[in-house]
Amino acid sequence: MKTYKKILKKIAHFQVKHPFIVLFMVLAITLFLYGGVHKVKTVASLELMMPKEVSEVKAFNELRDNNMGQDMIAIVLELERDSSDPKGIKDIRDPRVIKYIQSIKNLIASNPDIGRVYAVSDFLPYNFSNLNNQAYLNLFQNPLIENYINKDYTKTMIISTTDVSANDPRMKLLSRKIKKDVESIGRPSNIKIKYTGTPIIQQKLGILISRDRTVTQWISTLLVFIITMILFGTFTSALVPIIIVTISVTWLYGLMGYFKLPISTLAGGVAAMVIGIGIDYAIHLMNKFKNERQKGLSIKESAEAAVLETGTALTGASIATILAFLAFLLGSMPEMKKFGILMAIGVGASFILSIGTLPALLILEEKLIHLIRKRIHFGVEGEFSLYDLNEVHPDDYEIVTPNIDELKDLAKKYKICKPKSHRRKR
Repeated sequence: MKTYKKILKKIAHFQVKHPFIVLFMVLAITLFLYGGVHKVKTVASLELMMPKEVSEVKAFNELRDNNMGQDMIAIVLELERDSSDPKGIKDIRDPRVIKYIQSIKNLIASNPDIGRVYAVSDFLPYNFSNLNNQAYLNLFQNPLIENYINKDYTKTMIISTTDVSANDPRMKLLSRKIKKDVESIGRPSNIKIKYTGTPIIQQKLGILISRDRTVTQWISTLLVFIITMILFGTFTSALVPIIIVTISVTWLYGLMGYFKLPISTLAGGVAAMVIGIGIDYAIHLMNKFKNERQKGLSIKESAEAAVLETGTALTGASIATILAFLAFLLGSMPEMKKFGILMAIGVGASFILSIGTLPALLILEEKLIHLIRKRIHFGVEGEFSLYDLNEVHPDDYEIVTPNIDELKDLAKKYKICKPKSHRRKR
């Protein structure tokens, strides 16, 4: 423990002597890791979240390898009931709809990732234009057609099979390709299209994960900033810890990108959790530093007290938190293991930045505030008082000789002058 405290003490002293070097080093590391942020991929494949060693999963994979287990993609065609187009489709059995279905089926079937395609047109003759209306409608009396058209003839569907759900990139490409192919064919009036099935759902799930990841990160950052500003009462005091947790999240995503650790369902909320845990470390250390400065201690003494005393407690807390998340590795679910690894990385980054960078930022804050106070004569006095009085140079201030008349006026105003004695009249 003594050796560790000596290390913490040296870390504090180095930041006091070389705050700009520390910040430059952190900036360089952050810029390097930022290159990996754009490489982070979102994976929504449900199969990748399941353990492959389980017998039931193994059996399903064996069926798929033998072309016996496939996922379904459904394209639903539905009438727009509120449409006012007089030339629009009024019945899903309309020949224009059937020809449209045939075109979609032929285009989708040409995709190498598609197994087979099924539609109502499979049970109808290829050329039905020569049939009269009644003969044409009689074709739909086939009992098998009931599996593809609902009873009021307002909906039908095209079903295709695929086995790419285990391959997330191919699954996303296939989903986008099917939608693009369907939209490339002239759609009849009064017909709307819906897509569903495992690959479509997983592709939509990936979009939702990416969106929620961004939204939750920004919302958590904003809420933490507001709460910190209320606690400390100044803008810069709220900004400094936000910088720490933001860099922590950047480091986390950068490492995820370089080590090819994707974001999935559970891991989508990692950023918000890292911000929530990391802000605690930053607030505790910053609070200790500012309290010591308000007591009149120098920057060096305050930084040493914050890093040595608070840092020691934060070390135990961070180690316990990291080990708790690493315990997820003992489980069997791949998704839980990934979540534990990502949280351990995020918490570790927050701790390192709080101990090794936050004091340098606090010193920079004081220097910046002193510079502002020196150039302009207004500001938040609570922050100006944090500046190290031992480092103030006499040449920084102008000695002003007081005006005697002004002092007399002030004395009368605040009644601190001695009244003259009154003589009695004889």
